[in-house]
Amino acid sequence: MNELANLRIYEQNYMRVYRVSFRSMGELYMYLKSDPPVNSSVFSSLSSINNDLSFAGVSYEWALEYCMGGYEGQYDVILKLQKSIERYVPIKQYSFQMEHSFAGSHPNVPAFVADSPKAMYRRKRSEEKKFCTVYFNLACPVMSTSKEILHRGVLTMSLVKLLESEGMGVDLRVFMCVHEHDEIFLFEISLKSPQETLNTKKAFYPLCSREFLRRIVIRAMESVPFRTKSWYPNYGMPVTVDWFKPFFRIPDRDLIVSTPGEMGIKGRNIFLDGAHMFEKMGLDKNIIIRLRKAGLSNESRLYSNH
Repeated sequence: MNELANLRIYEQNYMRVYRVSFRSMGELYMYLKSDPPVNSSVFSSLSSINNDLSFAGVSYEWALEYCMGGYEGQYDVILKLQKSIERYVPIKQYSFQMEHSFAGSHPNVPAFVADSPKAMYRRKRSEEKKFCTVYFNLACPVMSTSKEILHRGVLTMSLVKLLESEGMGVDLRVFMCVHEHDEIFLFEISLKSPQETLNTKKAFYPLCSREFLRRIVIRAMESVPFRTKSWYPNYGMPVTVDWFKPFFRIPDRDLIVSTPGEMGIKGRNIFLDGAHMFEKMGLDKNIIIRLRKAGLSNESRLYSNH
C-alpha cells in the first residue's frame, strides 16, 4: 500500500485482517492525494472513480477535496433534523464547579492582588468523567438509500451530544469492516477524541454522505494487497455487530452504530428510526418512548395529507 505505515496485516481466528487506520481526515486526504498504487490483480476497474453520480455522488476528485472541508451537502437539512430529534432527546448542560488553580480560564482577582500562586479559577466537573467509544460502521448494503444514510448519521451525532451532555468523554470512530472468504478489511478513522466536543460541520461529511464511503473509503480499499480475487466487483460483505464486537474485542461499555438495516432505520420517519436505533443500542427507555410517540404522530400527519 505504497509502504503506508497506516496498514497492518495480521492473522486472527483463521482470518487474514487488513487494517487501515487514519488519525484524522487530513492524514487520509494526504495519503489519497499521493495517488497510491492500485491492486490491479484484484481490482480490474476502479469503482471509486468510475461509479456513476447517481450511486456514488459527486466525482472522486470533488469527494477527496471534501475531506479537507467545504462539503455542504444537505447541512441545512441535517441541522433541522437534529433540532427535531433533540426536542425529544434531552441534552443537558454540563455541571461545573470552580476551584483555585495555578492556571485556568478566569482570574481570581483577590488572590492575584495578594500575590498567591493560585491566582486563577479552573472549571472542575462535579462528577468524575467517564469515557466510551462510539464506533460508526460506514458499510451498508448497495440498496441503502441516501435518506437511510442521512438519518443514521444525524441520529449518531445526536447520540454523541447526548452522551457528552451526560458528562461522558466520547471517542468517535468511523469504520468500515467487510469480509470476503478468509480475508477481512477494516478501515478506521478518528473523528473526535474524548477531550473534544462534537464538531457537526466536521463530522457530517463522513457520517451522512454517500461520497465518503463509495468514493473515498473504496479508493483506499483498492490499494490494499488482498489475495482473494473475488473482492471485485462487490467489495465484500458487511461484518455484523455480533461478529465485529467479539472479533475486535470491543468492550461492553462501547457502542456500535451498524448498517441502517441492523439499526432498524428505514429513512422515512426520523423519530421512528431514532426509536429503533436507540432501542437496539439499549439506551434510556424514556427517550425511546418519546421518540416513538413523536414518530407515530408524524406518521398520522403524513397519512392525513394523502
